[in-house]
Amino acid sequence: MLLKLGGRRIGDTPYSSVDGFERVLGDINANHKIKFVLHAGDIKNGSSLCSDEMFMDRLNRFNRFEAPFVFTPGDNEWTDCHRANNGSYLPLERLSRLREIFFPVAGQTLGRKTMTVESQGGEFVENVRWSTRNVMFASLHIVGSDNALAPFATRSAVDDNEVARRIAATVEWINGTYAKAIAENARGVLFVFQANPAFEAAVGSADRKGFDEVLAAMIEGAKTYGKPVVLSHGDSHYMRIDKPVREAGAAVPNITRVETFGSADYHWLRVEVDPNSAEVFSVHQEVVN
Repeated sequence: MLLKLGGRRIGDTPYSSVDGFERVLGDINANHKIKFVLHAGDIKNGSSLCSDEMFMDRLNRFNRFEAPFVFTPGDNEWTDCHRANNGSYLPLERLSRLREIFFPVAGQTLGRKTMTVESQGGEFVENVRWSTRNVMFASLHIVGSDNALAPFATRSAVDDNEVARRIAATVEWINGTYAKAIAENARGVLFVFQANPAFEAAVGSADRKGFDEVLAAMIEGAKTYGKPVVLSHGDSHYMRIDKPVREAGAAVPNITRVETFGSADYHWLRVEVDPNSAEVFSVHQEVVN
């Protein structure tokens, strides 16, 4: 098997079946050629408790991956924790606790074998990037529920300010990643984030609420960069690989969307990277029985 560089992509798991997640974990650990694991967020379903006990359970499971494990947060583990069946938490309190538990050391991944990465640091320690064999990877904290703009009973200006700061930081991280990729002549860039940002929806539409600025940065940066870019996310539980960004009726050719398996589909995606090939990235479904 040609494997110049290997990555594993999972997301929206564990949801309702811890057993399903355990099968995926075992299947991934059995492949010793994989260099790192990427998790696109949503570590629980949307109607279960956002407790510290749940956080610690997921942390312990993630640290059983043999390869370095890179996690970017989803809405289910903080944004939506205000729901009664989630424990009626304040979302920003859960976000703070999530950062304490899953990102205790800036610039270090989870997993049995950790990896040093570049962290945005400060408030946004979860945004990281790294380069391997002249291919760049970056995580972005972009979540569902309108990127945390969805209303809830206790929402205040503090919640709104968090979104504004996080979007500004995300745009900065996207732009900085492209700039670094250009400066280093990187062969390709892969971004991983949780939310489905409604690529197909009109700019300024309700479906794009919370996503217009980050999408503009991703798309314009990709066009300037001019080499293969993968935008990888979870959220809608629909595994697909497509060209979702279209201009003047045609797809922007160097942008590819890769959406993970999710929810009841306990499988994973293996990403092979060959920096000497034209497309750089190839994606393979790994169906777990």
